[in-house]
Amino acid sequence: MCDVDTPEHKQPLDTRLERKRVPGKCIKCKTAKPNVTIRGCLYCKPCFVSASIVKFRGALKKSNSRIDAQRRQQNGVSEPQRLMVALSGGPSSTAMLHLVVDYQQSVTQRSGDFVQPPYADIVVGHIDESALFDVAEGAVRSIADGRTFCEASLEDIFSASADRDVLLQIVRASMASEQQQQNGGGFCAQIIRNSDNNTPPRERLRQLFSALDSDTSRESLLDAIRTFLLVRLARAHHCSVLLLGDSATRIATRVVSLTSCGRGFSLPFEIAPESSWFDGVTMIRPMRDFIAKEVAFFNRWAGYTSVVVPTFTTGAPVHASIDRLSETFVVGLDRDFASTVSTVCRTVQKLEPRADALAACPCIVCGMPAEPDAQDWRSRLTVGQAAAPALSSAGFDISSHLCYSCQNILHFSESGDRGGLVLPGFCVERIRDHAVSRPSASSDAEQHEALRRQVEQFFLNSDDEDDDCE
Repeated sequence: MCDVDTPEHKQPLDTRLERKRVPGKCIKCKTAKPNVTIRGCLYCKPCFVSASIVKFRGALKKSNSRIDAQRRQQNGVSEPQRLMVALSGGPSSTAMLHLVVDYQQSVTQRSGDFVQPPYADIVVGHIDESALFDVAEGAVRSIADGRTFCEASLEDIFSASADRDVLLQIVRASMASEQQQQNGGGFCAQIIRNSDNNTPPRERLRQLFSALDSDTSRESLLDAIRTFLLVRLARAHHCSVLLLGDSATRIATRVVSLTSCGRGFSLPFEIAPESSWFDGVTMIRPMRDFIAKEVAFFNRWAGYTSVVVPTFTTGAPVHASIDRLSETFVVGLDRDFASTVSTVCRTVQKLEPRADALAACPCIVCGMPAEPDAQDWRSRLTVGQAAAPALSSAGFDISSHLCYSCQNILHFSESGDRGGLVLPGFCVERIRDHAVSRPSASSDAEQHEALRRQVEQFFLNSDDEDDDCE
């Protein structure tokens, strides 16, 4: 038998003992008194800050390595890309900006041989939501601390331009043809000119959100518009990587709320560590391992100042929206069971999108993959038989271009003063892209061709643009 008291066995045993926790001391240094408890572990202030930096860099490097491997497969080479940091001014995005800038500087300032920086440049992108909420002017720009700052406003989606002078008006059931009313609905829409109405873009935006029936719908639509503007900003500034500041708490909350809203089909794209669903832009969530408590203490001890980012449910009761209720549920569970958020996040990161989701056309409202049989599934839940409406002079059917969640948003919306909900021009552009690049089956060929002609008459083709330039 082996003698455990022999000298050769004492050293490994002592080493294992050193790794154990010291009661009442920091889990890292084991000498200082703790200042915070995270998931049952005690940390002192210096060890917590350094551990947060290491954790962020590890998550970012892991995402970068996977993205680089994909680019090498496609192009044979991978060079540093321009990076855009989505900055709302909240605690998570503020911490993310400072952490990624610190990481970039730490790599380039290493002594010795030249080290290629992880990113060619870092750009700060911000969406101005002052049209809907009271936001302190210039507060977010000051957080950027002199870095390249680009901004887009929510009302920009209704700004008329030479190539975006179209809007999509939803024709309500009371305005649809008699045949469409008998068929039980569907979603009938018509294209209108933006320049035909003198309503300011900011007022159009407010009319759009006021026509929605609940804060849940407003939050969903706001998130879709925000995502569209961020992707457009990234493309305009030639940034192929977009960093989003979703913390682990936020991701766990979105898993519950998105599933409750009927977005399970697109869930793997909306909470993935890396997502390349939008052409030319890869979204990364490097704060995915940080719970909200960690972010708050890191900003406080690192000296970073954030701003309050209001929402539709700020100061509202718990049941104001599905997202608000989901947040209360997740935070409450995590308070009683410390590993709730991390367990949910680790589990959903294993989700893989279905093959039909990868091949699905994007929803014209949210831009996420639209389930092909979403309307058929909805029809089975309605009273009576709901057939797909035919094309008419009043408009065309857009049911196949909407995901289930966005169908709910439009279904429960109220009519505007001019007879229907008016959606921004990017919805028409997505319909055009779908009509041009994804031909329908032969049974729907006639309807598909009619839709393509109706949409394309509102856009200049390349020959017309060349003639105008001459």
